[in-house]
Amino acid sequence: MPTSLLPTNGARLPLRVAVDLDGVLTEHPAPLARAASARFGLDLPERAFIDSAGLNVPLEVRDWVYSDDGPAAHLRPCGNGVTFLDGLIGRLGADHVLIVTARPEASKAMTEAWLERHGFARCGVAYADDKAAVALTHGCAVAIEDSLRHARNYAAVGVTCFLLPCGDRAVDDLTETIPGVIRVSRLEQILDHLDDEHAVDEPVGDASGEVLGGTERPTVVISDAIHPVARARFARHATVVDVDGTDRAALLVAVAGADALVVRSETDVDAEVLHAGPRLRVVARAGAGVDNVDLGAATRSGVLVLNAPGANRFSAGEHTIALLLAITRQIPGANASTHAGKWERKKQRPIDLRGRTVGIVGLGRVGAVVAQRLRAFEMTVIAHDPYLAPARFAELGVDPVSYESLLARSDVVTFHVPANDETRHMLDAAAIARLKPEAIVLNVARGEVVDQAALAEALQSGRVLGAGVDVFPEEPCTASPLFGLPNAVVTPHIGGSSIEALAAVGEVISTSTLAALRGEAVANAVNLPAATVDAPELRRLTTVAGAAGHLLAVLQPERPAFFEVSVRGQVPADVVEHVTAAALSDALQRWTARRVTPVNARLVAEDAGLLVRATQRDTEATVLPSFSFEVRGGGHGHDQAPHHVTVSWDRASAGIVEVDRFSLERDLAGDVLITHHTDQPGVIGRLGTILGNHGVNIAGMQVGRHQRGGEALMVTNVDDEIPEAALVEIKAIPGVGTAYVVSLPQAEGRGNHAAQLALLGT
Repeated sequence: MPTSLLPTNGARLPLRVAVDLDGVLTEHPAPLARAASARFGLDLPERAFIDSAGLNVPLEVRDWVYSDDGPAAHLRPCGNGVTFLDGLIGRLGADHVLIVTARPEASKAMTEAWLERHGFARCGVAYADDKAAVALTHGCAVAIEDSLRHARNYAAVGVTCFLLPCGDRAVDDLTETIPGVIRVSRLEQILDHLDDEHAVDEPVGDASGEVLGGTERPTVVISDAIHPVARARFARHATVVDVDGTDRAALLVAVAGADALVVRSETDVDAEVLHAGPRLRVVARAGAGVDNVDLGAATRSGVLVLNAPGANRFSAGEHTIALLLAITRQIPGANASTHAGKWERKKQRPIDLRGRTVGIVGLGRVGAVVAQRLRAFEMTVIAHDPYLAPARFAELGVDPVSYESLLARSDVVTFHVPANDETRHMLDAAAIARLKPEAIVLNVARGEVVDQAALAEALQSGRVLGAGVDVFPEEPCTASPLFGLPNAVVTPHIGGSSIEALAAVGEVISTSTLAALRGEAVANAVNLPAATVDAPELRRLTTVAGAAGHLLAVLQPERPAFFEVSVRGQVPADVVEHVTAAALSDALQRWTARRVTPVNARLVAEDAGLLVRATQRDTEATVLPSFSFEVRGGGHGHDQAPHHVTVSWDRASAGIVEVDRFSLERDLAGDVLITHHTDQPGVIGRLGTILGNHGVNIAGMQVGRHQRGGEALMVTNVDDEIPEAALVEIKAIPGVGTAYVVSLPQAEGRGNHAAQLALLGT
């Protein structure tokens, strides 16, 4: 739907824009084609250098065009290019504008001297033909181009692209509508579009600009590059702070005010980083592996850890196949020698995959993709995965084998396992000695899985025919025993970095992080159980469960010895755990001085000596689910009377229906005065009089008792804050034992997921 580049509160989003150079900030690059044709005796079309890559132009011609004194150095700026860039930087800031040109990297000095000579405002310049990939890396959500090729590529990855005329009639007269491409006739229109509240078709999501959880906008720190669509989603709902995750000092400063930290593999999230973020609630790993996140420290700190399992499985699987084919078809060497002018057809000895055996170590999401694709090559596929059900092997058409058998039988061994104590150096010198002679080794999993020194030695000796490696023990990696070996194909951890994978990972991480910040349970939590109930239903229930825990802590201010949850009805085990954690977390916030969330509630309880137990009974489907919370013991002795709060749940709603064994006619909600008193005449009347004298309006009242003259419970809903003086008078009424004032979630049907709990007074 059309939406604004500005949030509804008028504050400008931290938008990043990629701007083309030739034909956008320069005059039409036709002079480059004319000069090249004259010098080299060619007949180039005037559009040959529209996108700077040189359409079908020989490499030596392109190099000359962009040399220090080549014709590109003598181009003129377009008529209003300088003014336009000034206006763009004035709106967004120099850090949010990036010139992205397909000129060769060797033209950097000439290009930047040209920009300075003609008075262009300073901003970053990137040199790459794959402009869309550069835009993704730098978080650009908008691009400006005159090349239809690049405009299509930008739009394909979710980057909105403004397309200017380029003087090529075939392109300028094109009537095709391209989603994500906005045609404009002059640069000034782009500035108007950026200022217009309904200018750009947003790739995904809504533009409600809602405030999460009814509170101030959370702060999300992004320390590694993520997809611009994901970044734009974060920016709509949160304050986004960008930081280089490899700059330790800057990272520690940034997380100090963060509610969420979004990382990829470059940022190490250890105890120091977690402790530096007292407000940190979520660490989101934009990828599958979480070995760069200290899960133990995160859990102890109450920080939820998310990942995106499976979102990049196709990318990693296809990269594995690419490495394998590069080795078997000897593509790197053949490519290099052919570029060097050699025709070494007889020197190359590629081999076929058909009829050979591949052994897959780890048949999870990526391993399954590899298995499916290699079966199409008519390979025999075997796998070792002790944690996978036999039915899954059968489903994939893969034979399960032991690790020893896999090493001995496989022509190709490929690893797709996480890094842990069990898998570290899974392929070491001893394991290599058990490999089938001249096997091929692939690692697109984690660098620690393979002993690279032992692998390098085996490659040099010929024991291993070839290796394809995308991951390294320390990254970024600038030195490895594998570097320089002709039979090792190495890549810089790009297996899961395809444009499509980055988009899929960004979608999962941005939506789930924002949901977690709203207090919703999410399916991709690493250190909490996955939710089997729809998020709104579970959030409604856990909010009311939190209210129950809060109320218990008000009823018993001293930390108890026991915290028990009795569950009736057919309730999934993960829901029981979420409910227990929510109630325990809110109670512990009053019983301890530590930071407590549902993530670390059980650990905090254990440290405090609080015994927590959850039991289920009456699990028939006909029983309405309910959760009875009880605390007992503790205080100055272990004979303190227990307190109870019961929550009922029918999925559509949840509510507190019982307090200290007294049933309520209506679910407990809103600002509430709770009193324990002796059932005797005059108590209710005097309480109402005191509230009236202090200007407090009564919205509703419920009274429960077990017998006449015995203990009674009164719940009074009020519209106004009860002053401390009124509470003192109420406690002095003869027959009143205790009086508490609490604020509970307002009723939404029966439950509500928006209100925050807050103690008003005791």
